[in-house]
Amino acid sequence: MKQFVGYFKRYFTQDFRLLSHVLIGLFITICIYLNYRFNLYASYFRVTNYDLFGVIKLWGMYGFAFFIPFLILNFRAKKTNLSYLLLGSFGLLFVAIDASYYILKFIRLLSEFVEINRFVYSCLANIASLFSIILPLFTIYLLVKKLRPGFYGLHPKGANLKSYLGLILLMAPLVFFSAYFDPDFLSYYPSYNSRAAQAAGYSQSFSVLIYELCYGFDFFSVELFFRGFMVVALSKYVGKNAILPMVACYAFLHFGKPMWETIGSVFGGFGLGVLAYESKNIYGGLIVHLGVAWGMEITAFILK
Repeated sequence: MKQFVGYFKRYFTQDFRLLSHVLIGLFITICIYLNYRFNLYASYFRVTNYDLFGVIKLWGMYGFAFFIPFLILNFRAKKTNLSYLLLGSFGLLFVAIDASYYILKFIRLLSEFVEINRFVYSCLANIASLFSIILPLFTIYLLVKKLRPGFYGLHPKGANLKSYLGLILLMAPLVFFSAYFDPDFLSYYPSYNSRAAQAAGYSQSFSVLIYELCYGFDFFSVELFFRGFMVVALSKYVGKNAILPMVACYAFLHFGKPMWETIGSVFGGFGLGVLAYESKNIYGGLIVHLGVAWGMEITAFILK
């Protein structure tokens, strides 16, 4: 835990600007309130029927979350880092494509030639980020020399995995009790569909294992993008100023989920962002993120 404390101490003592953090925190708070008060995401930004215009609107929503914190952080800056803006905005297009499940449009076309049952389809939905996020990020990495080396924080150097495992043990009771007292939790979790697995003729143990592995893959993609790309990689352009725009975008990504989870994503995203920035790797975030995600699935199985 001393290492974690050191990371945050360094972050808050070196060029820390309280006003920028307060303003961006206020911006995120207002957006969360407006979204859940007026159901904005579901009414105006949720993509249905794989609509390309809907994907563009969703991209605009993420772009708004990215651009406002950038303006706040660079209000008095003499120069604007266009490379950071362009790469960040372009990267958020990948997130919009992934969050809208637009890739599944092509999987549905494939289903006209190959039989795909509901369970397999749900698994494919979770690994579709291979095409919407991972491969595009790999292409950017090859094309933009400044992002190298390190491959978005996947280099194992400096990763203290034991400390993060201990952090999961501390968070596990919080996950359980938060879920237990949230009336909306069981309407969303577990994401595993037992009826689809049974209809396909798969055993429960096999189907749960396969589905949860695919489910975890999606979180790997999220961590690679938000902490690996938006923080570890793009901090090479703007330093620690890469963290808060990432936090805002990460909060907006959760708008279709229960409100408490969106609020938690702000604190979780900020904490993992600082850890990724200071350690220059995303392994700790992967362990925590997957631990919480699978912990919520396990909790839902227990409560049901």
